Amino acid sequence: MRGLKGLVIGMGVLIVVGLTVVIVTVIKRYDGGDNSKAVKSPAVVSVPVEHGFGEKRIQVPKGAKITETILEGKRLIVRLELSDGAQAFLLIDVNTGQRIGLIRLGSSQ
Repeated sequence: MRGLKGLVIGMGVLIVVGLTVVIVTVIKRYDGGDNSKAVKSPAVVSVPVEHGFGEKRIQVPKGAKITETILEGKRLIVRLELSDGAQAFLLIDVNTGQRIGLIRLGSSQ
C-alpha cells in the first residue's frame, strides 16, 4: 500500500511540473519569447540593380499634368493630361531611362 501511495504522489508531482512547463512555454510564445534570436528586418531594403542610368531628365509637353503611372514589363507608362485637355501617354524604358515616345490621344472628326 505504501508503494502505491508513493507512486500516486510521484505521478501527481510529475503532472504539476509538466503542466507548469506547458503554461510557461505558452506564455513565452504569446509574449514573443526571446527577442535576441529574432531576425530584425532592416528599415530600408536595397535591391541590386544590374544597369543603373543615374539621373535622366525627360521632357514633357508644357503645361501637362501627370494623372497616372503604370509599370508594364520594362516600360513605364506615364499618363498625361495636356494643357488643351487632351490625353497622352509618355513611354519610358526603365532599363535606360530613355524616352521611347509620346502617344497623343485625340478624337477623329
